[in-house]
Amino acid sequence: MQIIYKTISTLLAESSTNGRVLYRLGVDFEIYYHQTLFEVCEVFKWNQTAILKAFELEKINSKLTYGELKKRSLGQLMSYLKQSHVIFIKEYLPYIGILIDKLKGPGPLIKDLKLVFPLFFEDFVTHIHQEEDGLFDYVKILVRMEQGKVINPLKKLFSLRDINLETSALDHKDEYELGSMRALVAELPETEFMMGLVKKEFQLFDELLRFHAKIEDQLFFPKSIVLEKKIWAEIDRFSADN
Repeated sequence: MQIIYKTISTLLAESSTNGRVLYRLGVDFEIYYHQTLFEVCEVFKWNQTAILKAFELEKINSKLTYGELKKRSLGQLMSYLKQSHVIFIKEYLPYIGILIDKLKGPGPLIKDLKLVFPLFFEDFVTHIHQEEDGLFDYVKILVRMEQGKVINPLKKLFSLRDINLETSALDHKDEYELGSMRALVAELPETEFMMGLVKKEFQLFDELLRFHAKIEDQLFFPKSIVLEKKIWAEIDRFSADN
């Protein structure tokens, strides 16, 4: 059956990717649950070709593999990580939050999820901002120094002298309350549709986050540390010559 004639419930059941596309389009799952995508297009007066293209593009835009990222420069890796941060904060987590809000029932599990998720989201965003404003800014300066694009590099480095890449690499872990969310989501039964949707979507996010952490731990930090040592060796050599 063509996707345009599938019901919203079918699209959600087939792939969580479809759910994110529908979420971005502003489709309320509860209202249009039993209607087809064709009928939803008619309601919103959408161009069917454009909507189908949105679903197709979402499938094409799959994540890069570890092997492909391994070939990237440090600057390119940092761009990839920053883009991943945007996708996590602007797409995955808001969507999961909407799904959790739709969970119904007085049970303690749902109550705990609705309490813990906003705290987790806030902690996650804080962690990302701290990483980008401190660590990434420092590495960006190192990259620009290697390219000869920094005036008065010592001043720039000393302004961020509290950052230690080797220490940061050792300390890099789940600083946000991901463990609590994992435990709560693991208890969700997949027999109830919306709970199953929350479970699948969060586990997909968790999988992507683990891959993200692997790229940071095995590629970003090692490359950054090598560059840092190279830059400081050049500075020490320059200082000795003068």
